[in-house]
Amino acid sequence: MSHGEPLDPAIPSLCLGTSLCRRQDRSVFVQQPSPKRAKIAAVNTYCDDECDSDDAAARSLYDRLLQYTDIPLSEYRPDSHHLAANMHYPGLRAIHKDPWIFVVSNLLTRYECQQLIIKASMHMTESARDAGRGATHRNSRDCRIARGETMALQSKYSALLNVPIENLEAVKVTRYDHGQLFTNHVDPIADTAAFENRVATLFVYLNTVDNGGETRFLSLPSQRQLEYTVGEKVCCLLNGEGDYPGQITQLNADGTVDVEFDDGDFQPGTPRSELRAYETLSVKPLQGMGVLFFPAFLPSSPFARQFVKQLDRYLVHESCPAIDQKFIHQQWVWPNRAQSHFEGLVTNGVCL
Repeated sequence: MSHGEPLDPAIPSLCLGTSLCRRQDRSVFVQQPSPKRAKIAAVNTYCDDECDSDDAAARSLYDRLLQYTDIPLSEYRPDSHHLAANMHYPGLRAIHKDPWIFVVSNLLTRYECQQLIIKASMHMTESARDAGRGATHRNSRDCRIARGETMALQSKYSALLNVPIENLEAVKVTRYDHGQLFTNHVDPIADTAAFENRVATLFVYLNTVDNGGETRFLSLPSQRQLEYTVGEKVCCLLNGEGDYPGQITQLNADGTVDVEFDDGDFQPGTPRSELRAYETLSVKPLQGMGVLFFPAFLPSSPFARQFVKQLDRYLVHESCPAIDQKFIHQQWVWPNRAQSHFEGLVTNGVCL
């Protein structure tokens, strides 16, 4: 190990299946990659430590990266409605377009992931729940960590999004034990000032999870045309707060339809204009990998005034039920100084 980081033998190093990986300017040096691994090299990930990787274990981890669509970053055009990602950030990949969803390989090192788990584990409390929604909606535990203990991590995120650190909420760490989940939800919050909200969501998986615990985006656009039949799967605008998945249960004489949502909610008399087809995208937890998307419009965008919580209605998502224990770190970003959760708890004093 090049800098004294503890090694968890249960989690193999993320190397590109070559005999040599070394850290230098966060780049990967690949010696004579086989054709079978040519696409792996294109992932543009990197290895934090000098290591001799276990070839089969490393391949299984990289298979997780290769399952996603790889959209050329040259197609990314920041617009005036969303916060923009730094396209030159090492390891950045686009896995969905319109809305844009990115992953960042090895955004955090194994040591940083382990230290965040240690910091939060002794201070976790039940995660907050939306009014009227109980433990069947969300039953994880989490902790916010003092800003002074995570300045170096937040400096990375500042560079990824070209924003001051003051625009970031305090780092949050969440634990999902067996059976725990967070069903469909949006990230923007209510009662903010000046049409500002959480304009970026960045989360990092702190451990690799083999079973369960995927993050699933539930309301991505689809080219499929609706047939408006009973039992058809649709996304439907619910209370102005995003498009949630469900199915048509009845066609009404006035042209509207009744919709039963996947989480059990029911909405009668829904205009057909509020329905659309949708696609989903699931991301499996891989230690150190970041996932970035933009759940709300910038306050300067006219869309910020049109939608509740300034939200982008295509980014409803959920944390699927955990089978293996999962730790995840969330970081929300604002257009100016964060209006919520600015401070966290002092934990063990180790600075990251």
